[in-house]
Amino acid sequence: MTQNKEQIYKSLVEEYNNGIQKKDAGLIRVFLNNDSVELLKENAGYYLEILQLRASAFSLFGELIKVGEEYSKGYSFCSKEGKWVYGLNWALQFMAEYSFKRGEEKIITAMENGIAVLNQALHDLPENKYTAFYHLCLINVKAFMLLTTGKKDEALQAFSDCKFMPVPIPEYNDKESLQMLFANYTKGLAVAIELKDFQLLMNLLKVISIDDQVLYLQENLFRVFYETLVSAFDMRAEFITEFNALFKIKDTLQNVLPNFALFLGLIGEQDFDKLDVLFSEF
Repeated sequence: MTQNKEQIYKSLVEEYNNGIQKKDAGLIRVFLNNDSVELLKENAGYYLEILQLRASAFSLFGELIKVGEEYSKGYSFCSKEGKWVYGLNWALQFMAEYSFKRGEEKIITAMENGIAVLNQALHDLPENKYTAFYHLCLINVKAFMLLTTGKKDEALQAFSDCKFMPVPIPEYNDKESLQMLFANYTKGLAVAIELKDFQLLMNLLKVISIDDQVLYLQENLFRVFYETLVSAFDMRAEFITEFNALFKIKDTLQNVLPNFALFLGLIGEQDFDKLDVLFSEF
């Protein structure tokens, strides 16, 4: 019986990969129409992985409601320690709406769906030495989503119970540690930049800074920000990957996060003089 589950799992993965590699919508639909995924429920690992592949496939067609339905099937199958990561990945699926460019109403609906999932993930956070960092990771995403729906006060308030502790150097150096934090850190910085909130920005920079002299001895805020960011980019590839992903949607963000979109544009132009001016307004 176990072998049968493995065969079903491998067959579904092969179907998915075949459709993706050939960029064939018909083959991807064949994968989505294959309901044998339900036979994998006895093996949580297989079941969760296929559900996430199905969600990714639905996202390719812009069917975010279906994406949410696939993820929702798997939440109860997650381990206690894994629920928050699964919930985070689920919520992040709704960020795809920015790439679809289907209008502000669709974006707001998608972000509200993401926020609801994040609230559940926050409730299910495990207690361990990394809890404060996991919590900040989820709040970065939640605050970003709140802000893009126009809820400025709620976005800022979301950070009120965060602990802004510096990432320990051993964890910083361990590329496998705290990946989700770094992979979602730009969203928190985006909130601080959009609101021009000096205190929030400094709190967020404190977490990822590896040089206190840069953080506290520089008088130019943009230089503090830039040097801290560049150092973090050098250390953690997932950080710059997320930054680049947001840079790609800067035109869409212009309507909902004009200050952050302006910042991204100036970064792209390498216009440090105007960036100095922008950050002097914090």
